[in-house]
Amino acid sequence: IPGGTPFGIKLRTDGVMVISVNGGSPAAKAGIRAGDVISSVNGITVSTNAEISEAVQTVPEESTIILTRKNGEMCVKLKPEISDERLIIGAWVRDSSAGIGTMTFCDPETGRFGGLGHPVSDVTTGELMPLSSGEVTKAEIYGAVKGTGGEAGELCGDLCSGSCGSLTANTPVGVFGELSEIPDQLAIPMAFRQEVKCGPAVILSTINGQEPQEYSIEIEKINLCALSGTKSMVIRITDPRLLEQTGGIVRGMSGSPIIQDGMLAGAVTHVFLNDPTRGYAVFAESMIEQMEQ
Repeated sequence: IPGGTPFGIKLRTDGVMVISVNGGSPAAKAGIRAGDVISSVNGITVSTNAEISEAVQTVPEESTIILTRKNGEMCVKLKPEISDERLIIGAWVRDSSAGIGTMTFCDPETGRFGGLGHPVSDVTTGELMPLSSGEVTKAEIYGAVKGTGGEAGELCGDLCSGSCGSLTANTPVGVFGELSEIPDQLAIPMAFRQEVKCGPAVILSTINGQEPQEYSIEIEKINLCALSGTKSMVIRITDPRLLEQTGGIVRGMSGSPIIQDGMLAGAVTHVFLNDPTRGYAVFAESMIEQMEQ
């Protein structure tokens, strides 16, 4: 079932991501870097900022920290320093993220869904945020800011209260999970990569409220070598209504499904900052393969 509806994302990390390290701090001297994910401090499993702080207090002389870097696990030891009568390691960390994206599709038989078309990444480090758990909510869009001067525009909206599903994976080609209620809409076939062609297509996207509208686009380029990447297609917005309201592709539209010849062909992923009428897209097949994995 093609999406196009906005949805809220609330993601909690698997471990705690380091976003910056103070120069000269115990963390810096121990070699901890931005992008590292701390999973344990002094033998205590940690998943929040507060849990790291409390675990550091348990062994004043030396903290033993287990972290993951580029899929490899490391153990570092450091001596905490005192600040405001508490022991600290000198690292800024993040344990959660929230935002708005666009639903790409839902499997009518299982309720599983895919959205966004690209990962939820940390805004500071750019690293994919490892998912421990998360939920999705409905969202409502009330306006859009056009992109200007090399800055991407964005949809403005609010997350609605209450959960409508769970997140189970944050991957390079989107977020995936399961909806608590399957949309009562018509399902369409998926287009295999080789069936997608350059030429006219449409996207489903929500620019106001909660109901998606259909907008015309042109698929300008297809890259079959980028089989599992988020830059498999180059698309251009041609619909005058969308160009008038947003200037083209803006943040929050990521995940908007692309439909060509009655089939789900892909999803919008990125905007070209120097030309917001154009951007990248991912094959629907890549997202569905990832969901099935």
